[in-house]
Amino acid sequence: MKNTNTVVVNVGRLMEICVRARFRSVDDVENQRWLISQALDKLPPTQSVVIAADWRWCELMTQAAANALGPMIGSFNARIERSAVIASATSPIALLQFLRVVRETNHPARRVFEDHKEMIAYLAPVLTPEERERLAIFLQA
Repeated sequence: MKNTNTVVVNVGRLMEICVRARFRSVDDVENQRWLISQALDKLPPTQSVVIAADWRWCELMTQAAANALGPMIGSFNARIERSAVIASATSPIALLQFLRVVRETNHPARRVFEDHKEMIAYLAPVLTPEERERLAIFLQA
């Protein structure tokens, strides 16, 4: 898992997205689109997902990558029930960029968090007990 981006659904409809390779280029964003599409293709077409995304390793993106990321993420809005991103607070400028990217997806149920407990509290109401347990494990990684 080191230095790669992953997208998996291990339990129920909880989509786990881990961004360790970062988004340095538009190609990185397009690769992420492919990963998300592959994960969604394994679910029934009418199945919505709850996303838990770990961007704690992601640094400030190039302008081109940031400009491509919001529309790419937003292209999946119809399949997203709720989405949460956890980011590191070590780079306030990167955090502001992530907030802008998520806002540009135009999905009212997407949020960025710096604290994993707040992220869990946001996602928990729409998760099953098994999905909540898996979310806690995912965020420990």
